[in-house]
Amino acid sequence: SVHDGSQGAAKASIVDMVRGLICIGMLQVIAQRVVMPMVLSPRGLRHYATVAMAGSNFHLAQDSNELFDLYLTPPDKELHNAVVTPAWGMEFNPPKRIDRSPKERGLVHRDGDWHRSVHVWLAQTTNGDRGKTSCKVLLQRRSPYKDTHPNLLDVSCAGHVDAGSDTVETATRELQEELGGNGIMQDRYEAEDVRRSKVCTVTSSIQGQTEKFGRFLCREYQDVFLLWWPSDEAFAPGLFSPQTEEEVSGFELMAAEELVAKLRSGDKDLVPRSIAYIGELSRALGVEQ
Repeated sequence: SVHDGSQGAAKASIVDMVRGLICIGMLQVIAQRVVMPMVLSPRGLRHYATVAMAGSNFHLAQDSNELFDLYLTPPDKELHNAVVTPAWGMEFNPPKRIDRSPKERGLVHRDGDWHRSVHVWLAQTTNGDRGKTSCKVLLQRRSPYKDTHPNLLDVSCAGHVDAGSDTVETATRELQEELGGNGIMQDRYEAEDVRRSKVCTVTSSIQGQTEKFGRFLCREYQDVFLLWWPSDEAFAPGLFSPQTEEEVSGFELMAAEELVAKLRSGDKDLVPRSIAYIGELSRALGVEQ
């Protein structure tokens, strides 16, 4: 009958409601006894903080939207990893900017456009036993959040040249940003000191891939500088720190001879450099060829 059907439907609704309440109760128990303790534990909090901050860490390590000027392609493909010399002509001494609008960093590395960067090496010579001179070089450990060569040992400090900037201005700024977070670089090197320390300009064409950013083709004109730390002052990794922690993981000292040897052997812990680059750096550091 209609009455019996209504009663059956009501009973079914009640059963469904009870089942729902049971499920809700079970979920509440799971949340209280399992999920919340995990989240509120130090390990859980660190995990969720890491997840929440990951995006901002990558952004702090570099800004994919920063703008770079674009430059002429080297006159020959064989010169994509070479020292720029006067023989290249006036258009490459210094490299000529292309008359185009600046381009975003992420697109530049995606498309392999030629742009400019600076490399500043910081080194110190000291007299050891029996008057033997030794040379130590400061290396930085690249941040895991970098879009190229994360976690590898690299030049003391480096940076891309933003649109409208020049290399000396950029190098002077990078010394403060990547090494002088604690103030140790304040008023230590002026722009003219940096200008006089220039070793060379080299071209570099390197491709690779990172988990976060995918494939990259980084093509640069790199102005290389070498600054000498006073021999009578302390020179240790712990003296230096970046202004933004996400940019640099840490610092190490390495003997100049060991550095050059590792670069020549293609040591996987170092950002790779061309034969031309290594040769110029070796001569500047006084390491025998």
